[in-house]
Amino acid sequence: MVQVWIDNVSVEVPHDATVLQAARKLGIDLPAMCSLADHDPNTSCMCCLVRVDGSDSFVPSCATNVREGMQVESETREVHALRKTGIELLLADHAGDCHAPCQNTCPAKMDIPNMLRLVADGDYLAALATVKRDIALPAILGRVCPEVCEQACRRGQHDSPAAICKIKRFVADRDLESSDPYRPELSTDSGKRVAIVGAGPTGLTAAYHLRQCGHRCTLIDSAASAGGRLQSDFASELPADVLQAEVSAVLSLDVDCQWNQGLASAASLDVLLRDYDAVLLATGRGTPGPDVLLDVERTKSGLRVDAHTRMTSREGLFAAGNAVRPYKLVVQSVAEGKLAAECIDGWLRGALPPDRRHAYETRLARLTNQELCDFCDGAVPTPRVDGRLLSDGASEDAARSEAERCLECDCRALASCLLHHYASMYDCDAQHYRGEGRRFEGRLVGNRVTLEQGKCILCGICVQLAAETSDAAGLAVVHRGVDTRLAPPPGSTIDEALGSAASKCAEACPTGAIITAAGR
Repeated sequence: MVQVWIDNVSVEVPHDATVLQAARKLGIDLPAMCSLADHDPNTSCMCCLVRVDGSDSFVPSCATNVREGMQVESETREVHALRKTGIELLLADHAGDCHAPCQNTCPAKMDIPNMLRLVADGDYLAALATVKRDIALPAILGRVCPEVCEQACRRGQHDSPAAICKIKRFVADRDLESSDPYRPELSTDSGKRVAIVGAGPTGLTAAYHLRQCGHRCTLIDSAASAGGRLQSDFASELPADVLQAEVSAVLSLDVDCQWNQGLASAASLDVLLRDYDAVLLATGRGTPGPDVLLDVERTKSGLRVDAHTRMTSREGLFAAGNAVRPYKLVVQSVAEGKLAAECIDGWLRGALPPDRRHAYETRLARLTNQELCDFCDGAVPTPRVDGRLLSDGASEDAARSEAERCLECDCRALASCLLHHYASMYDCDAQHYRGEGRRFEGRLVGNRVTLEQGKCILCGICVQLAAETSDAAGLAVVHRGVDTRLAPPPGSTIDEALGSAASKCAEACPTGAIITAAGR
């Protein structure tokens, strides 16, 4: 064993260990994306750089062996800047979507591709659970939403978009009509109480998510029942029984209600702030006047809130939805309610919610006609199902047929993608070195795995695994410069190139460039 110092912290490791292994023993998460345990280092990504013994140069930790008394600098500003540059250079040559265009366009950021996959598989309960992670009122939105997500559906560039809203309505209606409607799991009681003034889409959504966090909620509204503008603005599209059913689903989470009560005076607001741990104003367009909100700053549009926390200028008082600015779409109000709930939950727990404005994201450029044809290769040619078939009394066959039209533009490996993980960690800009950017290059599709060339960062791991597998034809690095790519031997398929190592390659791939056939 030898003793090594990393950022002035001592660690003992075997004499043949690398600096990367020593760092990981200390719990340091170094961005080594081309390193595979028990294999020789590839040193292709050059993102795990460290400084050793005060040298003017930097070395890859995955290929640097330790020695007694070694002094390593890992988590310094200078080292981090070099790593960030390395990651951004990889991003410049990475062509793939982290999330599908439909999901990015949805104000609530619902995981649309996963919902469609689950419907295509006939797993309607899981599909509904996917929807309800982000949308508390899917049966309502399935009727009143103007289908903004479908405007971004890549299938729409090819023939016609997937009927996303109608399918969402299908799974929601199916659940409401069941004998045992979906009920999300509630966390243990936190001991915190939140008053929500306004029981429209924003307030109902906030209550739905806050209850899942374990906070007690009380809805307060001047009307005799919940719904807000849903009761008046959408009478022709939204049947009263559907509205009542989804409201009841929220209230069934042990949400307390106070009807025919509003904020009549500044004193009534003071009482709420005294009796509750947090108060959310979701009063819609009829925001209480200055005589009630004496100490609360306003803008021309509504109440002023902090962009990160959604808190007003008064401690413990939050605001969301049309109380802050005009939101024409109900889905925007729903998204506001969820965000407000996240902010309030974070504040009650003493932690700030994630800053969504700086979330890392890679997106494909708009596809050319030829790229779109390549992207759609293998997709079912079925035309869009008539919307009437997915309305009241929709058949499972129609819903599944429509769901199968999805091109699955999202990254199925996002949860395990190391490039996404480290790009987020180092606050990288995917566009920094991109220029015009790498284009979509199609896929090598096999029965076992699929290789999407545009996502490959040439880490070399799959080349290593194939080389040590007797039944693998192997992969080679072909061409030079910006055209460098991986390719099977001439006349061989991707399955033949990887042989029985195919599943190992998919598991070890740091970017999801290789996925199992079931993952497409």
